[in-house]
Amino acid sequence: MSRSLQINGAAWTVSVLGERALLIKPEENNVELSLIHLGTEVLEKAGLHQVTDIIPAYNSIALIYDRLTEDPDKEVQEIQSKLKKISTSEISPQIHKVPVCYELGLDWECVEKCTGLKRKEVIKKHMNSNYSVAMMGFIPGFLYLSGLDEKISCPRKAEPRTKIPAGSVGIAGNQTGVYSLESPGGWQIIGRTPNSFFDPKMNPPSEVKPGDKIEFYSISESEFKKLRTEEGL
Repeated sequence: MSRSLQINGAAWTVSVLGERALLIKPEENNVELSLIHLGTEVLEKAGLHQVTDIIPAYNSIALIYDRLTEDPDKEVQEIQSKLKKISTSEISPQIHKVPVCYELGLDWECVEKCTGLKRKEVIKKHMNSNYSVAMMGFIPGFLYLSGLDEKISCPRKAEPRTKIPAGSVGIAGNQTGVYSLESPGGWQIIGRTPNSFFDPKMNPPSEVKPGDKIEFYSISESEFKKLRTEEGL
């Protein structure tokens, strides 16, 4: 059974997602990611009782509680009451400028063949794209970025690598992905950033959140090594 909720004038449905979680989805079809991001930020600012995590995906938001959600109707009433006090005029995305060493790309031969473009052209289009953080996962700090120029769109690798270095920047389909941690993966790697987007000692563990904007700029391999050293990585 689903319940109805109003977030910033838009209708959302709320359903049970296990004993300690609720799932919130817009009622409209073909929802824009910006609506998910706005809803997420509004919910974060609401200070919901005993909510430990708010997790946005492409068309939904999960609320994770540190207690049992035994009465969903009561939870929805509390959420609605809290949301009435939030002003969306205070909400705006942050812009993060991210350095990338494109010299450290692992898949340039494949990317050039797939796009029919030279490396220099791909890099230019990659840096000039307008990126939004669509969501975060599948490992801590991994950034899914929407906004990739369709002219440099590439399929995932047929055989994923078992180990991709931390900081790797890859493209797949219509997205750019950033690996904050070493991990297996099948994205086409075109560079590495010295930046990390996950630190378990921080609260929250990442300064980046869904809805934020990312701007890439190019650095040399020597600059990459220097910045990694300064970061203690």
